Amino acid sequence: MDRLTIADRIVLHMSSYELLNDDEYDRTWDLTQDGIAASLRISRAHSSIELKKLRTADKIMEDQKHVKGARSRRKSYRLTPLGMDHAKRLKALAEKEGLDLMPMLDMKRCDPETLLNSVSAEERFVLGLASVLRCPVLRTSLPATAKPVIPTDVAGMVILSDVVKEKVISAASPEMIKEWHSAAADHWLDNNDAQERLYHLMNAGRVKDACRLVINDKETLLDNMNDDLWCILSKLDVPEKYAVDVLPVMITVALDAGDLRTAGSMISVITEKDRELGLLYSADLEMKRGDPSKALAIIRSIGRTGRFDVNLRLAGALGRLGNDKEALDMLFSMKDTAVSSGTVDGLDRIYMQMADVSSASNDDDSSIAYLTKALGVTTDSRKKKIYGLLASSYSSAGMPVKAAECAARSR
Repeated sequence: MDRLTIADRIVLHMSSYELLNDDEYDRTWDLTQDGIAASLRISRAHSSIELKKLRTADKIMEDQKHVKGARSRRKSYRLTPLGMDHAKRLKALAEKEGLDLMPMLDMKRCDPETLLNSVSAEERFVLGLASVLRCPVLRTSLPATAKPVIPTDVAGMVILSDVVKEKVISAASPEMIKEWHSAAADHWLDNNDAQERLYHLMNAGRVKDACRLVINDKETLLDNMNDDLWCILSKLDVPEKYAVDVLPVMITVALDAGDLRTAGSMISVITEKDRELGLLYSADLEMKRGDPSKALAIIRSIGRTGRFDVNLRLAGALGRLGNDKEALDMLFSMKDTAVSSGTVDGLDRIYMQMADVSSASNDDDSSIAYLTKALGVTTDSRKKKIYGLLASSYSSAGMPVKAAECAARSR
């Protein structure tokens, strides 16, 4: 048994799917022509030729069946009794010769180096690109190849398993991996996902591009903070040139993730470069530590600069200390100034701070009202954050249905 023909591989592939009956809904995507081609990493045209030969030899049968995940019926294939006998003979011969058939049929069982060496340079690049991507993507969004080396589902989404991804990456050189990540970063530039692009830029070693992304997409990143974002940013060694612009973003994300120690270290660095900015983030750190009195003292030490960010933090600290009226008076004054200036820039943040002051005093109705106003003047990227806050306020107000609706919109 020197080698398996494509027809042999198709028969063995099909034999691994037990069709218990001829039910309409008993067919898998892997038994369609596209599914067979993707599983065996052959071209669709090649699978068509081989399937026709197998039908002529009465080893498979073809019919129109409903395929799981598809909206309409598709051509599907199953083994005939003659085809089942062929599969049994192949398996028996392989067992006799001590040959493991699975690596020839299943990418997960392939030796990593064999897997990479079995494809062309073009196909290797696309396989590597698919292996470093973390999010679901359409196969058509990646470069085309002569052979379908990337398995897809019925919707055309890439379905490369984590096992296969790990095998591909483990067999690649550091230079290849960086090249794949660089291509993945450019993929997310075209598909508008700042966090995923940042992840790949970091892994591609494109530090300057990563810094520029943090600066240019600051609002988008800060409106969607999460632990994964901090995990990415925590590995960023910021060049001196970008420190004043990038460190504030990193500090904010670190505080949100609860990494107060690292945030404190970065605040020390930023304070040396910009004292006022450092004091602002020092106040944020004390608020996160649960000490609004210390935060208020820090903010007041800055003096009356009239800066929007200073006044917003001052109102927040006052609210947490129970000085609701003073806090809200300041925020309403800021709101009136914003409205009279004819711009809504920052108005959503003012309403969000009003909601925070109201929430701290258990005034859930006012909190909901302010957050609803914030929704009307905010950016698309910030709406998820506001819906998350609304979910919390509705829950606190004893309105679980509305809380669930807002929670769903926050995801």
